[in-house]
Amino acid sequence: MKRPLLALVGLAFAIPAIGQEPQVVTRLNGMDIKVEELGVPSASSDSVDLKGVPAIKVNNHGNEIASCQFHSLPEETVMTATPAVSVNPNEEVVMRVPGKYSAGGPIALLVCKPEGVPSR
Repeated sequence: MKRPLLALVGLAFAIPAIGQEPQVVTRLNGMDIKVEELGVPSASSDSVDLKGVPAIKVNNHGNEIASCQFHSLPEETVMTATPAVSVNPNEEVVMRVPGKYSAGGPIALLVCKPEGVPSR
């Protein structure tokens, strides 16, 4: 009896997460990087309420320094350029997402590449 109940409770928590669209589209260029969204409408913690503050946490699990920068989406006409952030191996950084929050879909594109690789 406990297993079906436990499975049902787990499913109840998983369904809202499945329905959320990512606010940041990523292009990681094969790097071992994990991106976690913070400050999306459903995110909050006991100590800090992050609702409405779009930010991401970037974890570099690879062996090379990553250079990560936000770019505008093709639908966006204007976006202020943001500086690239260097993320050392086994380091995590929090980056504020530029632009205005939109509940209708992604709001930014994060491109990460090995540092020193020229842009295409």
